[in-house]
Amino acid sequence: MGQKPPRAVLSRIRKLAQIARELSEGANFSITRLTSLKSLCEDPEAAARFAVCLANHTSQRASEIFDSEYLSKNEREMHNELIERAVERLGSYVERPSDPKREVLRDLLRELESVNDEYKPIPYGTARMIKNRYILVVEDAVRCVLSPYSAPSWAYRLARDYTERYNPRYATGLIPESAPLVMDIVGFWCEYYSIDRDEL
Repeated sequence: MGQKPPRAVLSRIRKLAQIARELSEGANFSITRLTSLKSLCEDPEAAARFAVCLANHTSQRASEIFDSEYLSKNEREMHNELIERAVERLGSYVERPSDPKREVLRDLLRELESVNDEYKPIPYGTARMIKNRYILVVEDAVRCVLSPYSAPSWAYRLARDYTERYNPRYATGLIPESAPLVMDIVGFWCEYYSIDRDEL
């Protein structure tokens, strides 16, 4: 962290900042606009720190605004506790990896998966039914850290699940409600490379 970014990296971060600005002004984009994150996350260390950052943001949002007509109060409390535990263990593992911590994360991954484990048949396959979006994002973050060789793909999926929203006016993708979430991503890369946001 704190290293000066190559020009190509700075260009990608600037593009993400521009997307966030345009979203806040009412634009909408395909979620594929985030694919540049794959190249930003080629280094497994950077990808792991990115995953921890988005998991922390998700935990905070879940504890502040988590409300769902599909879940009872007891389920919400259990899910929030699982998110907090997973995020804490994820951060601990990234700071000081060890085999025992990795096994704990694997167990937590199975717990996270079990929350959204319902599948529905659709034409040409099955669709996973998402009961708790926050848990899905934390699950992605854990996978990103546990799978360093496929970290770029998991980091993109993590960012996609973190930022994608639905509104009947725009359909699904990056919509105005996604703007602060995309800015969270920009904020991480600015901090990672010690970039002043005013430079963007």
